[in-house]
Amino acid sequence: MNRFTVKTDDGYSVPDERIKDAIQRLGEFEDAYDDLVNSQEQIPIDLETLRTQGKEKTVRYKETVAQKLINNSIVMFFEKHGLK
Repeated sequence: MNRFTVKTDDGYSVPDERIKDAIQRLGEFEDAYDDLVNSQEQIPIDLETLRTQGKEKTVRYKETVAQKLINNSIVMFFEKHGLK
C-alpha cells in the first residue's frame, strides 16, 4: 500500500499535494470499517435464524461462524493499533 502519511514525533502529517488522496483513503477505510462492524452485528441474528430452523450442522451455519471469527480478529487487530 502506498502511504500518504509521514510519521512524525508528534503523530502524522500529510504532504500538501497528497491531502485529497489521504482524505479519500481515510473515507474508504471508514466505510470498510463500518461495513465490518455492521456485518458483526448482523451475524448473531443470522446464526439465531439458522438455529431456530435447525440448521446448525449446515455449511452456511459453519461458514457464518467462521466469518464471525475472522471479522472479530480484524476488529481486534484494528483496535490494537488504536483504530476504533
